[in-house]
Amino acid sequence: MTGLLGRTILVLVLATCFALAPLNGQEQRLDAILKRAEAYCQRLDQAALDFVCLEEVAELSVHFTPKTDIYLYDYQFVRKDHEILEKRNLISFNGKKTKVRDSSLMTIMFQYKNVLFGPVGLLGASWQSLFDYALIGEDIVNKEKAVLIEAKPKAAFSEPHCYGRVWIKEDDGSVLKILWDQRSLGNFQNIEEWAKAHDAEPRITAYSEYGFGKNGLRFPSRNYSENVTITKDGQEFVNARMSALYKNYKFFTVETQVKY
Repeated sequence: MTGLLGRTILVLVLATCFALAPLNGQEQRLDAILKRAEAYCQRLDQAALDFVCLEEVAELSVHFTPKTDIYLYDYQFVRKDHEILEKRNLISFNGKKTKVRDSSLMTIMFQYKNVLFGPVGLLGASWQSLFDYALIGEDIVNKEKAVLIEAKPKAAFSEPHCYGRVWIKEDDGSVLKILWDQRSLGNFQNIEEWAKAHDAEPRITAYSEYGFGKNGLRFPSRNYSENVTITKDGQEFVNARMSALYKNYKFFTVETQVKY
């Protein structure tokens, strides 16, 4: 009994020492960045927003012959008291003017939504406990310095959820770019199974860039996706590609409701 008690106490002492072990320099830096990113995501998640911009979407699809369609939307986004209004008017298709009010996103191969709030699902307060983060380098994104952090879901986190690598401004925690891990994308399993059936591998590239700043928040400048199949002899075939560019922003309301 005494021996068992002694071993139990030893385990508890070791566990306590481990819990109180000081963070090293890199861990302290990462912890500070994540706290600033959490605060930034809270401001973004609770901000009152009202803006319009042009959204130019180019989609390449390959069936028998490659074809690229270009859609130009007048895009409006309003969020007040957590109610969101997202509206598109199609004003041009393949260079020809048109007027389609309250249009849907007309892309065929790729669909997307909530690009603006991509950072929140990776770095928000309610999500950080579900991911493991690693500081893996520094980089330049659109002439701005950033730290590169990789987020991976913890083993216990089994729900489908996008994750990947994120470029963060170290001074304010704002997000400049997110590169999504292909394994986290909603339909990747189906794409992977199709590729394996054809003795090949898939490579999905998907990223979002946030190149416009207003009142301390970052807004999308580009959203990109590409589906490539790689054969066993190394040949690459592009199945589809989509690039959405955001420009000519006009901001009417950008108010953060959380004060720090």
